[in-house]
Amino acid sequence: MKLWVKIFLSILVLSLSTLTISITYIINENHIISMNREKERDLGEFELIATSLSNSLDFSGASTDTLTVIMDRYGDYYKSRGIYLGLYKDSKYVYNNFSSVKLDSYKKLLSVKKKEKIAQVIHSTSNDYILISKQMYDNVILLYARDISEIYTAKNNSITLYSIMLIILTCFLGVFSYLCSKWITRPLNALHKGVMAVSTGKYDISLSEHDKEFRDVANAFNQMARDVKDRTQELEERAKELQTFIDDLSHEMNTPLTSIQGYSSFLLSANASEEQKRTAAMYIHSESKRIRDMYSKLMVLSFAREHNIERQKYFCEEMVEELRQTFYHELMNQKINVTKEILVDYLMVDRTLFHMLLSNLVKNSIQAMDMGGHIHIKIYCQNNISKVIIQDSGMGIPEDKLEKVTKPFYRIDKSRSRKTGGAGLGLSICSKIVALHGGSIEILSTLGEGTTIIITLND
Repeated sequence: MKLWVKIFLSILVLSLSTLTISITYIINENHIISMNREKERDLGEFELIATSLSNSLDFSGASTDTLTVIMDRYGDYYKSRGIYLGLYKDSKYVYNNFSSVKLDSYKKLLSVKKKEKIAQVIHSTSNDYILISKQMYDNVILLYARDISEIYTAKNNSITLYSIMLIILTCFLGVFSYLCSKWITRPLNALHKGVMAVSTGKYDISLSEHDKEFRDVANAFNQMARDVKDRTQELEERAKELQTFIDDLSHEMNTPLTSIQGYSSFLLSANASEEQKRTAAMYIHSESKRIRDMYSKLMVLSFAREHNIERQKYFCEEMVEELRQTFYHELMNQKINVTKEILVDYLMVDRTLFHMLLSNLVKNSIQAMDMGGHIHIKIYCQNNISKVIIQDSGMGIPEDKLEKVTKPFYRIDKSRSRKTGGAGLGLSICSKIVALHGGSIEILSTLGEGTTIIITLND
């Protein structure tokens, strides 16, 4: 659908919708006002009739014949004024000159209680009525009805009149919308012709710039072209990173799978000794565990992209103690000393993800040290900014590789990572978790001296 058609339809539909809603509102409001006015008048008349009857009759002692005679006199008088009356006593009608509507239609009015009145509008096949009931005495109910068809006739006449006006306005608005849409899209049509001319090789064409709006469109088009180019380059870089990720993942998965396949074939060999079978089983277990670890970390990366975190209090003492328990055997075996400096009670973080974050960082520190190393954990808050610092005395990271360590599958020392079972996903997961918390991660390292990782969280 062309732009001028969309503008034409938009103006027409919006205008007609506004008119229709306004007209409907006005008609309904007028009808409601008329009904409220009629209801107030009828309630006043009803009270006048009820008071007059109370003064003329003793409902507690009057016989049925007496009630019928009095009501007949009142009924004839008010019927000439368009008012109908009825009297209901002891579960039957003593008098009722309102025969235009079936009795079942206003059965609800007979359930009125003392000192209350019930009003109801009833629509018959030919007329509209308002009915009011009131309990005059025990088991004696007075019914009042008035024909209010004129109000609904006036409403229907208004709807007919406004419908005719709406048809006329639709024709006028159609012509107006068409002219407006053509005038609005005139500069765009000129730009379209120029673009088509350039696409056919007519580069010497010049577009008129006498309209300010046209110059704005041209500038916007040029900006859009630059933005598209930048976005295309960004997507190409992402595609390259994704392809690299897939290639690295394929390589990382292929290596342990190849080992598992080789050792499983060896186990099937009849000539393998028990010691050889045990060694092969250990290798299969190690490589399958490595694949499982890789899968778990990839799931964390996926979770970090697609889910929101659930922040809750994570007490710092408990946090450090959990890390000690998680790596108890590694710390004992390598005689690594862990110290802490906690200056804040708790952090508002996702417990599961933050524990995984710190576990990855501590695990990297342990793997970067041989024997007798030291890990220092400091947690503090300053100016509503919480910081977690993990410092180790490991081998450190070369300066030229600091920017690459957070990329998936990147490993500084591949032989060491293979030995420790790493897949190069740890710091990538850490950066994703920190980003999910709205924070930042900074890595400082000196080769041969150790690494310091600073996590900054905004409270």
